[in-house]
Amino acid sequence: MAAVVHHEMSPILKSTSSQWVLQVALDVPVSVSNTGVFDYAPCEVEWSSPDDWLGRAVLVSFGRQQVVGWVVGHAAQTDVPADKLKAISAVLAFVPRADGMWLQLIRFMARYYQRGLGEVALPALPTALRTASQFQEVDGRLSLGVGKQAWKKWQAMSVAPAPLSLSAGLLLSEEQERVLAQLTQAAQAPRQSPQLLFGITGSGKTEIYLQYLAGVLANHPDAQVLVLVPEINLTPQFYARLTARFGDDAVVSLHSKLNESTRLVNFWRASSGHARVILGTRLSILTQLPNLAAIVVDEEHDSSYRQQEGVRYSARDVAIYRAHQLNIPIILGSATPSLETWHAAQTGKYGLHILRQRAISGAKPPAVQLVDTNKTIMMDGLSTALRSVIDKTLAAGKTSLLFQNRRGYAPVLYCGHCGAVNDCTACSAHMVYHQTTRLLHCHHCGTQKRVPKACASCGNADLLPVGQGTQRLEETVQNHWKAARVRRIDADITRKKGQLETQLADIAAGEVDIIIGTQMLAKGHDWPNLTTVGVLDVDGGLFAQDYRAPERLFAQLQQVIGRAGRGQHAGHVIIQTTFPEHPLWRHILAHDYESFAADELAVRAQLGLPPFAAHALLQVAAPRIKDALEFANAARTAALNIIDEHGFDTLTINAAVPMQMMRKNAQERAQLLIESPQRSKLQAFLPHWQAALTQLKSRLTWFVEVDPAEI
Repeated sequence: MAAVVHHEMSPILKSTSSQWVLQVALDVPVSVSNTGVFDYAPCEVEWSSPDDWLGRAVLVSFGRQQVVGWVVGHAAQTDVPADKLKAISAVLAFVPRADGMWLQLIRFMARYYQRGLGEVALPALPTALRTASQFQEVDGRLSLGVGKQAWKKWQAMSVAPAPLSLSAGLLLSEEQERVLAQLTQAAQAPRQSPQLLFGITGSGKTEIYLQYLAGVLANHPDAQVLVLVPEINLTPQFYARLTARFGDDAVVSLHSKLNESTRLVNFWRASSGHARVILGTRLSILTQLPNLAAIVVDEEHDSSYRQQEGVRYSARDVAIYRAHQLNIPIILGSATPSLETWHAAQTGKYGLHILRQRAISGAKPPAVQLVDTNKTIMMDGLSTALRSVIDKTLAAGKTSLLFQNRRGYAPVLYCGHCGAVNDCTACSAHMVYHQTTRLLHCHHCGTQKRVPKACASCGNADLLPVGQGTQRLEETVQNHWKAARVRRIDADITRKKGQLETQLADIAAGEVDIIIGTQMLAKGHDWPNLTTVGVLDVDGGLFAQDYRAPERLFAQLQQVIGRAGRGQHAGHVIIQTTFPEHPLWRHILAHDYESFAADELAVRAQLGLPPFAAHALLQVAAPRIKDALEFANAARTAALNIIDEHGFDTLTINAAVPMQMMRKNAQERAQLLIESPQRSKLQAFLPHWQAALTQLKSRLTWFVEVDPAEI
């Protein structure tokens, strides 16, 4: 039930006679405003100094509507005519005032990622606090519509930092003790640098995080620590471990699946300094944390740390900058570090700490077996060897995991008569058949449609599902092992609140015999009863065009392999492949990340790819590919002119080309890649180019992505 909550302040709609103006950052794209900052006159408030306005969230009139903005500066004069200069409508005391360090962080992100200040700053707020319609004037006071219980809960809390109730940690192995001591010593350095904790799966990295953070919190009475995880589904068990160690009152989680009331309370607790331990996904790196003393980035290599909409930033990289800005320690943890992080550790830029043994005494990495599907009898996608191992696992009362990173029933619905397939009309992609709903889904734009009764091309009614998704695999497994307790876990199953937690709890309780899952289950989960893993249908990653594909596939495989044999019982992993001679398998079979990384870095150095170069990618979307390419070519001409004028001779301006997936959401897409061996030179070039792009005055959708995840 929504409630109206009153906060004592008056939204006076007239400016003072002040001779200065306030600079307010609004969430508008750079194609509208190169900086996203607009001038407003101050309204009447209790303070008079312009510096007192900095960092305050305000309501302003923009166009025909009221919007939320941040005051990021002030000036003695403005180019806006006096009769056009609008006054700030109200100051939003519901939003904590941002300090100078947070504003500096936002300015850095806006500059580095070539976006407006408001585009970066406003998404840091919960939806209710950045939506102007939530604020209303009632009896001369500004009101916020929030959950009644959420507001009461927050009002009842003390502003003081929450007390800790520290519990004892687990007994560490000798190797863990050594690494913890190294990390603690590194934190004593006068100038902090990132520390990479490189440990095989099951080596006990999480327990090291907990004991390290306990030391930070014990030594600093008001300190806050931030723990980042790449995906929401990893938060339940991590949250349970944090609250068990530090107490329920000290810990909050921040992610997009929280209901708005909980999100608001957790935000207020974190941004006021009340919460001591903040667990969050990439969103949380932008939260104001006044007493931040340490950061942990778990699974630092994970691509989910990359924001794919709006401002395309890397939460890991922003975390590294924030730690540098505050001169606080940051730990980057992974069993398969990103090649950029590994290279930084190998060259001494980052500290390096290695765990080579599993934390549980006697536990070893599982044996990995490669099965050549060309030379074995397959039954509905399962090899003889895999079926045999699962039989033995069931007989022993243990659990098996089948990894199939493709949801739905079948990736293609095919006409056996004329060969036609059902494609998405809005995207360059096939529609995936979901048998449970009898619908065809596009996994790129979300379009759904009913399964046709006959082929649209020839009228043939015999349409065949080709390939295997998790739904079809579940059907196969249940038919073959009829007595087994089979559980499928993917994004389709876990859409409703609480479903994922229930599924994971059942697995942990030993109530599941065979798990079928996607990458949701590939990392972070610790199930001692799980001894067998089968990996299906990953050959596509061996030959993908993206240069990062081998790195991602290696990380994904090592993570899913690492789910097996984490307890006292030996693990067994079977990987089915049609290409057993591919060189990647040599590293996988040996659990040898270091040699894999060395080989990949050598290739990237030879080709001039990150981390040996920096990239910026212009993406353009238009109804016709002709128009998208025309804008991209105009952007290329502008880039070449800037190089001629300013002498950015180290930059390479590639040709404008259609994107690999050319059509998406009914838009045709083109791209233009810019490369430089020196990041500083690319960063110096980008503001000039951004200004030139804005001058092109196109109605097309475009943006520049810095350090793109894919090219």
